[in-house]
Amino acid sequence: MNTKIDSLVLGSYAANCYLLWKNRHVLIVDPGSKSPKIQKLIELQGGFVDGIYLTHGHFDHIAGVDSLAKYYDCKVYMNPLDIPLLTNPYLNVSAGMDNEVILKTEVIGLEPGINQIGEFAFELIDAPGHSEGSSLMIWEGNMICGDVLFQGSIGRTDLITGSNPKMVQTLQKIKQMDANLKIYPGHGPTTTLQEELLHNPFLN
Repeated sequence: MNTKIDSLVLGSYAANCYLLWKNRHVLIVDPGSKSPKIQKLIELQGGFVDGIYLTHGHFDHIAGVDSLAKYYDCKVYMNPLDIPLLTNPYLNVSAGMDNEVILKTEVIGLEPGINQIGEFAFELIDAPGHSEGSSLMIWEGNMICGDVLFQGSIGRTDLITGSNPKMVQTLQKIKQMDANLKIYPGHGPTTTLQEELLHNPFLN
């Protein structure tokens, strides 16, 4: 079984979009723009898209969903607590921008625990703080964490549906997890939980 993760930095806010691969099946995570780079990378490697997964509902992680879901005729999944953000520019922080983000694609809610999207089985963990429905995806020794945790930092908690007390609880949960997990954040470089436990001031 061949698994890997490709990463693309998309949009003016430099959000990470990830392509999870299992053999030739692909799960697209957080397409923050409708950049043709995504299709090019998938087509170059002969991939079949099983679905789109969203770590949370802010505009810089979701703006490419409608075009990709239509192009690949695939379903979109996320924690149901953040689904209201997808159609509300005020909640997804795109209000007042040139291109307000209002998704038209229907999104399927995933509950915490083990989930399956096509060939991809993964654990979903509630991780509120940056947004109410922020989630951690644990897949093949990797944590795809959206804007919960970054290299040396954490996501902001002052946006609508964000919560500092809930972020503190989420970070306590992360501190108990397997230190060998490789971390794929919503912005910035990949890291490991071990590195963050040692050097991230928010996990000390």
